[in-house]
Amino acid sequence: MTTRLFGTDGIRARAGEWPLTPEFTLRLGRALGHLARQRSQTPVIVVGRDTRRSGALLESALLAGIMAQGVDVTLLDEFTTPGVSFLAAHHNAVFGVVISASHNPYWDNGIKVFDGNGFKASDELELQIEQLALDDGQLWHENNHLPLLGALRAQFPEGADQAPLLPGVVQLTRDLGENYVSHLLRVFGGPGALRGLRVVLDCANGAASYLAPEVFRRLGVEVVGLNVWPNGVNINVHCGTEGDGPQRAGLAVTAAMADIGFVFDGDADRCKFVDETGVERDGDYILAILARDLLAQGKLSGNTVVTTQMANLGLDLSLREVGVRLERTQVGDKWVSQCMRDGGFVLGGEQSGHIILFEHGLTTGDGLYTALRMSQLLLSQRERGQSFSNLASNVLRKAPQVLVKADVPAKPALEDLPAVQEQIQRSQAALGADTLINVRYSGTEPVVRVMIQGAGQRVEALQGEAQAILQAVVGSIVRNT
Repeated sequence: MTTRLFGTDGIRARAGEWPLTPEFTLRLGRALGHLARQRSQTPVIVVGRDTRRSGALLESALLAGIMAQGVDVTLLDEFTTPGVSFLAAHHNAVFGVVISASHNPYWDNGIKVFDGNGFKASDELELQIEQLALDDGQLWHENNHLPLLGALRAQFPEGADQAPLLPGVVQLTRDLGENYVSHLLRVFGGPGALRGLRVVLDCANGAASYLAPEVFRRLGVEVVGLNVWPNGVNINVHCGTEGDGPQRAGLAVTAAMADIGFVFDGDADRCKFVDETGVERDGDYILAILARDLLAQGKLSGNTVVTTQMANLGLDLSLREVGVRLERTQVGDKWVSQCMRDGGFVLGGEQSGHIILFEHGLTTGDGLYTALRMSQLLLSQRERGQSFSNLASNVLRKAPQVLVKADVPAKPALEDLPAVQEQIQRSQAALGADTLINVRYSGTEPVVRVMIQGAGQRVEALQGEAQAILQAVVGSIVRNT
């Protein structure tokens, strides 16, 4: 069976371990370079990374592989994932590539690939990259290998009809990053347009650490920066969208008497907000709020919002109240994006904070854009005398929900584990038909997650059944490995 390198959000592994060794990362670079040359006569790939310590090592290996195929690289250094996506689409690049493990701890890393339109790589493109990288030898037998330049000069004298393949070059440019910043400033009204707001920004010591505060300040916002001093190993440590990060940001919001707080993950494609009372509001709240805003403007195409199986049942009820349909996909923002494109929809996202808005040239979830969009809405709410805490509470009442997880040594198909399927059936019968049970492996970590939610259910009952299913999964995997 073919080894699948790409999960729900790119390749993800412990840095230095397969497939994220320098040697194999170079092969991935060669595969990307080879495919880029097939797609363009003058191929360019835009590359960025987050702030984790292993990023520079993997970046060097990736660049070496890309340039060995005669492809140029525009290097953004430390930059957000959505920023790379946007610039790849607006810089005539063949691909955009990000070296990041998103919300994972610093010892992990990953590789995300975007096509030349700024969308996450399709399954077909991912398979092409995998096959070329895993069968790396063929790349050296298609006249793509670069001999020494001295030998090239001797073999192909000046003026010869057959020109040798020259190595690619790296262009390190700050101007390109400024193009992304300028775009955001234009979209949100220009310098000073959000004046009057005091905002807490938790940048998770990640890729948004310099970018997000700069953009907000240029829009006139008084910024309280949290976790904006990356050192390579403090990314996502007690900060950002996961764990106790939002709670800590909430304390900062109330202490600073801020209007709102935003928390990003390590590469800033996710965003959650904390209202002025310090309460965390996840992606479900953001989708409910933005859906109403777009609906009021007549811009919610198809009167549909796209989300995943992990969204709270309360979001269904919230949108139903205003005549909006909720369409669910499998977990992963790439599937949300694909469903949106297929259906012509403009709004989608995940409870985890991936919010996708197909407006103003965006093609993927952008945490910084989401934060600015919500800040703009906050100003209009204040003019009506309404706080964000009241708005959030009024648009969405969440059904009880429990999420438990455990590390697993392997990921056998859950449908092939009889004890697991039997426990799911028992739990469903015990909790009733109005209960949603979702059991899935993480696409980015060696983890299994069990999520149960149900209207009218006590949390204790959900917790007990979730733990029973989790134990069945872990026990079955241990017995079979």
